Amino acid sequence: MSKKALVMLESGFYLYGETFCGSGECFGEFVFNTAMTGYEEIVTDPSYRGQIVTFTYPLIGNYGVTFNNLQSNSIHSEAVIIRENSAIISNHAAKMSFADFLTSHGKMGIHKLDTRALTTRLRKYGAIKGGISTDELDPEKFLQKITEAPDISDFNLYEEVIGNEVLTFEGNTANALNLLVVDFGIKRSILENLRKYYNHIYLVPFDINFDANIANLDFDAVFLSNGPGDPRIVHSFDKYLHEFAYNNFPIIGICFGHQLIGKAFGLKIDKLIFGHHGGNHPVKNIETGKVFITSQNHNYAISHQSIIESVDWNMNWLHLYDNTVSGIKHKTLPISSVQFHPEASPGPNDAALVVFDDFFKIVKDSNA
Repeated sequence: MSKKALVMLESGFYLYGETFCGSGECFGEFVFNTAMTGYEEIVTDPSYRGQIVTFTYPLIGNYGVTFNNLQSNSIHSEAVIIRENSAIISNHAAKMSFADFLTSHGKMGIHKLDTRALTTRLRKYGAIKGGISTDELDPEKFLQKITEAPDISDFNLYEEVIGNEVLTFEGNTANALNLLVVDFGIKRSILENLRKYYNHIYLVPFDINFDANIANLDFDAVFLSNGPGDPRIVHSFDKYLHEFAYNNFPIIGICFGHQLIGKAFGLKIDKLIFGHHGGNHPVKNIETGKVFITSQNHNYAISHQSIIESVDWNMNWLHLYDNTVSGIKHKTLPISSVQFHPEASPGPNDAALVVFDDFFKIVKDSNA
């Protein structure tokens, strides 16, 4: 049975909607996602940890949940807000409804409210803390609760989404090269893509004792995964990045990993006003001039100005909506990274061959 729900931002802006699953109260950082499909992948992406996701596409849930596209074992978004939840599922492969899927993980779903107004607010004033309640419907009283709720930046969110041991995945046995993957909250689809290229993949939690746990691992390159939270507060991994780099290991990062590479080597990280969340973000490969539509999910970016001032780094990918940095490449070391998600899930994966293929060629050349 649906309940009236108060959806409110810390700024004081609020709307009323109805639950299509769940009840109670939750708090988090409000973001919006422009993808038309892919809600199954979005809510299970560890990068959404601590966030309340507003879907701009008006009808969500019409193809149910198949469990074929989950990016982790959990729903990481705190709640979802949509214009209309589809009561009809049109998909022979669906195992359950989106509402039932959210309910099974104890998450709230809100609909029947003006998502356009909410998105416009977020675009104008940026990603912001807020909350949802079916218990307290008085805006003035609920605003006090939101103000007292901890901010997303108070948590090391990546620590909540990683494992606690080294895992080994078998990949392409036709290739002899092995890859060390540093986990900050990796998506399954990234691992699936990497397994096409490498013989063994060692998935290592970033906060593990590297000196004790990777000494006996035979790897030829290093990959830094995506993940949630603020990269500016992660400092413990910098020294290992420098060790890998100056031992001439090829290194690549995606999203959060991209930002960590930049930060570790002196580039400035800025928080974007409302971030990039969706599957329709055009980026330009500076080296070839080709444009790709990409999937993106981040609130932070490497400062364009710091790239201009750097003597060691080039920007090799540019975001065409706002001219933010979408990829970097070291001038002398085999290190590169991209802000977007080449594996998509959801979204277009046109850039996957470029990013993964190019890096694999670098790894092969480095080990020839």
